[in-house]
Amino acid sequence: MDQPRGFIHQCEQEELHLSGAIQPHGALIITDSSGIVTHLSANCKTLLDDAADSVSLGQFLPAMLRDIASVLPALPPGGRYVGQCDSPQQEFDVVVTPNEGGWVYELYPVETHPDPMAMLNGVIPVPVSADELAEQCQSLIEALLTLSGFDRVLYYRFMPEGDGEVLAEARREGVTGSYQGLRFPASDIPYIARELYLKNPWRTIPDATAAPVPIFAAEANVTPDLSYVDLRSVSPVHLEYMANMGVSGAISLPIIQAGELDALISCHCAQPRQLTVSQLQAMRSLSEGFNLRLRDYKARRRLDVIDGLQHYFDHAKAVLMRHGELESAWGELSAWLMDTFAADGVMLQMGGEYYQKGVGLTPNVMQIVAQQAAQASSNVWISDCLRRDCSDMPLSEVAGVALISDLPLDQHHFVNLYLCRVEHLYEVVWGGNPDKPVDYREGSRTVSPRRSFESWIEQRVGYSRPWSASTRLYLLKLRTLLQQAKSMPWRNDGE
Repeated sequence: MDQPRGFIHQCEQEELHLSGAIQPHGALIITDSSGIVTHLSANCKTLLDDAADSVSLGQFLPAMLRDIASVLPALPPGGRYVGQCDSPQQEFDVVVTPNEGGWVYELYPVETHPDPMAMLNGVIPVPVSADELAEQCQSLIEALLTLSGFDRVLYYRFMPEGDGEVLAEARREGVTGSYQGLRFPASDIPYIARELYLKNPWRTIPDATAAPVPIFAAEANVTPDLSYVDLRSVSPVHLEYMANMGVSGAISLPIIQAGELDALISCHCAQPRQLTVSQLQAMRSLSEGFNLRLRDYKARRRLDVIDGLQHYFDHAKAVLMRHGELESAWGELSAWLMDTFAADGVMLQMGGEYYQKGVGLTPNVMQIVAQQAAQASSNVWISDCLRRDCSDMPLSEVAGVALISDLPLDQHHFVNLYLCRVEHLYEVVWGGNPDKPVDYREGSRTVSPRRSFESWIEQRVGYSRPWSASTRLYLLKLRTLLQQAKSMPWRNDGE
């Protein structure tokens, strides 16, 4: 479902990494490369006790952190230090990350160190099927539920269009309601927030009701970049979102595939709950183990698809060899295309000539689709909703298209191949109405997080059946085959 432009703009314009404040369960110190303190959180003197007198803007780090500072230059690029330090009255977990030529120190008071989290026994093999992958995912979140002591753990996978869907859920006994199978709109986790998940091993919000703590700077109006800081304060919009869900404490663990945020593991608790850094590291170790197995599973699936391409395309190649040209091969080739890609129709545009089998587009709509595809960086373009993806799209029986465009036929002509699918009516079950309510409080007109997450069913119209994840790879292979067809001596005319 399309989101209100104002809400998405509002979310994306919020500079989360420049909030100028932290959550109050820890203290923050930022230094330049020489160890001079450039920023301090306002709660430093309270949390650091006896070390407070030696923590001042424009001065060197307090003595209890200088041993840590001495090892930081040896960290690999982008690395982070995790350890402990002590003041006379308090023990701290310490996380240090690089920041604009200097260092950011996050200090978390630790009253007692809990027993190490029990780890899963044995080596877990890479799953060989989708069912086995789902079983491992469920086992993971059940283990994280037990280890964390939270009320609920969700595995939230991002979809190609940006929406998210809860694939797996584990709940503590007595916790009611389920998010399993529900979908959430892309604006619930805007792009700017997703970028921050890529930079951090976890994101914790121990107490969503706690007031943020400001950060003081040695130089006026110099706001520090908190992109790699877990203590970073929480967006008011997200705090309201959590309150509407009945969540006071939360932990998120990113699942990153090929440099992109593939999923989030979200831990929810109705009451505030804080874990130690060592506990978070143990949880991260479990999630990263699954992440690596997921990567290997996807790599195997991709190899299986590549191996299967030979089987599928041997037939198409034989058809082209037998006929020697696209025009005379069209009857057989079009039937193969419709079967292979589960299309309701297929169209071949060769210069000013058109060949069609099954349901097709009018020349006017073909031009609109080709113009939209031309804006992409690839000669393969896929849409399951032309009405959404193409401006000025007229009424058409065809709702979705997979297109191979600008295949050179000769010096002056190009080939476009359109695979067409008709509209397919189906239901999408959302976690609450995805349309955000308008908020008029304090005389402003903003869009707020929705207040209910009960199942909300959308009758989705204007969409075709979704194209498979391997469609793009198949189309690229097909494009190569067609490109070869125009140059190879395949004619069987006795010459």
